[in-house]
Amino acid sequence: MNAKTDFLFHSKTLSKLLGLLLGILLGATLLWAGDKPWKAKPYQQWNEKELQAILTDSPWVRVTPIQRSWRPGSQRDIGSQERSSGGLKGQTPAPSPGTTAPVGAGEDTQEMNVQIYWQSSRVMRAATARQAMLHGEKVDVDKYASEPQSEYQIVLRMEDMTPFQQHDEKFFQDNAFLQMKKSKDKISPTHVVYEKNSKGLVADAIFFFAKTNSSGAPTVSADETDVQFSCKIADTTVRVGFKLRDMVDQSGPAL
Repeated sequence: MNAKTDFLFHSKTLSKLLGLLLGILLGATLLWAGDKPWKAKPYQQWNEKELQAILTDSPWVRVTPIQRSWRPGSQRDIGSQERSSGGLKGQTPAPSPGTTAPVGAGEDTQEMNVQIYWQSSRVMRAATARQAMLHGEKVDVDKYASEPQSEYQIVLRMEDMTPFQQHDEKFFQDNAFLQMKKSKDKISPTHVVYEKNSKGLVADAIFFFAKTNSSGAPTVSADETDVQFSCKIADTTVRVGFKLRDMVDQSGPAL
């Protein structure tokens, strides 16, 4: 093998290796994207498994423990099947029944999980509506998912909502806020709405936050990286962070 032939041989071998490596990287990228249905496919194609992932383990969902310091109320036996899905018809949506059932406290423990959803995002709205449709409800998924939201909506849910049963919406409006990591700005809710179940007990608390301030500037700027939601519940302040760079779907930022 002369020098020219040797060079061509090694060049072809290198090209094959580079092509193989590129294929592996591309395959890994597609596999990674495939694990995130909100990036991999349109919401019209999401199946039950993918909806479960979105509504329980996505950038729009946060779960944090809380130590129950209050006397358990009658809401201990609230099941997901008793939660209202009426939010699909109005402007205060909440995740569908059975999709994100509370995980946490048993009969004898004082600790439970608090679930918090950035519900105003088109990803959560689409997932909520599509899951309801797959469960036989008559929902215009496209309209519900794309309907413009004038405010950010944060939904809070936990197994025992007794503190919310004991205080009205104004109380929690005064005891919750969003804080920007970069600017350190804090914004308070414009209002809070309780969504109740068939027994008239509070199932979800929905916090509304303005998208613009009094000057017309966005409350969550385009260069912001993280937003923390805080809410005082009984003797504990619940804090969870949302990473904005991850809250993106096929159409871009989804808040």
